[in-house]
Amino acid sequence: MLSLVLRMVLLLVLAACGDDVVGTRPDAGGDDVGPGDSGTDADRGPAPVDDAGADAGNVGPLTFHCAPTTTECPEVRVQGDPPTTYPQHPFHGYGDPSLEADETGRLWLAYSWLDTTVSPGTLVDFTVRTHLARSDDGGRSFTFVRAVNEVERRAHWDDGTRSGIVEHEVSTLVREPSGSWQLLWLDYFDELGDGPMNRSDFFFSRARAATPEELGDTIEPWIRGSAATASVGAPHVLSSVAGLEDCLAFTEPGLVAAEGSTWLAAGCLWLESGELRDRLVLLRETPDGYQLAGTLLDGADGTRLGADRMEQADLAFARDGSLLLFVTPIVAAGDPMHQGCVVYDVEDLATARLRRDASGAPIARAVITSDGNGLGPGLCTYDAASETGVLLVITRFDLDATPPSLAFTMHATGLHP
Repeated sequence: MLSLVLRMVLLLVLAACGDDVVGTRPDAGGDDVGPGDSGTDADRGPAPVDDAGADAGNVGPLTFHCAPTTTECPEVRVQGDPPTTYPQHPFHGYGDPSLEADETGRLWLAYSWLDTTVSPGTLVDFTVRTHLARSDDGGRSFTFVRAVNEVERRAHWDDGTRSGIVEHEVSTLVREPSGSWQLLWLDYFDELGDGPMNRSDFFFSRARAATPEELGDTIEPWIRGSAATASVGAPHVLSSVAGLEDCLAFTEPGLVAAEGSTWLAAGCLWLESGELRDRLVLLRETPDGYQLAGTLLDGADGTRLGADRMEQADLAFARDGSLLLFVTPIVAAGDPMHQGCVVYDVEDLATARLRRDASGAPIARAVITSDGNGLGPGLCTYDAASETGVLLVITRFDLDATPPSLAFTMHATGLHP
């Protein structure tokens, strides 16, 4: 969600760390309402959209524009877990959704719940935590289940004089091949009172349980890159995985269960001539850790779309059985920065190969856009069992208001690509 902030922070952190962490890329050779509310019958689902075929031929990608003021792309809220209210909470709403169906067809939704915290001394910070909801009616409505984590105020792991909070965002939910459930999310240290430039030490935490309802009972730091302090306690340093030695930090995880394994897509941030770059990598979880499968998307792929980066990956199966990759193109100087979502076919997990044309460009299966400003539309998730179709997050920022309003909403596109 806060990828631009992360990049700015890392540049400052790396400048202070010296050669120990600086890598270069090796030669590659308010009220509770359901999806149908917002002025319509609460039982009404999103308008249907024709499915995209597995072979799009020469007709180009399926396109859909989510107009949030219409009934064709209704807002999705969680019953029993309304967003915080403005103006008491300038930072409010839902973000970072992740959908997963269980063996009975019940849907589970992990999402970020946004808040504004006033700390002692009237220091104001935006806070993010992970919540869990379920749907017993195929995605027509969602009901709050639990908070998975809470924003934690603490001293920095290595420096007891620095007080801050540990934020939790960009969660990803999967039912593993064994039948267990895993929830992974991005954590970082946010120093109190000094603005977003003092966010540091980005790592993934994990909850694993036999049932979704138990997710959050036990939480452990799980994955970090070389730029995060070892004191966070994450046992898996992906920068030590062959092929990822240049990766300083990992962002915005996406999990999927396929071919008898659990797979992780994540952004790898690395330096080239002092400039921070990224690529989307895919790893297979093994009994001992993680093994690199390959690179799903790199900077050249983003450039083809006029984007600086391609982030916020979600992996899911289509109704025709195809494995899909959802990503958000990001234009750093754009308004909005996030440009919706693009959907690609994954042809081979073992080599992280997407469907590409003769020139090597990835072929888009679907393109989803929307209105909104500020951060902009994106952060898509999908499960073929959900009547919501693709879930999309839209932002509306009013920085001229007093106080400024930063609103995040989830919307059901009805699209099944």
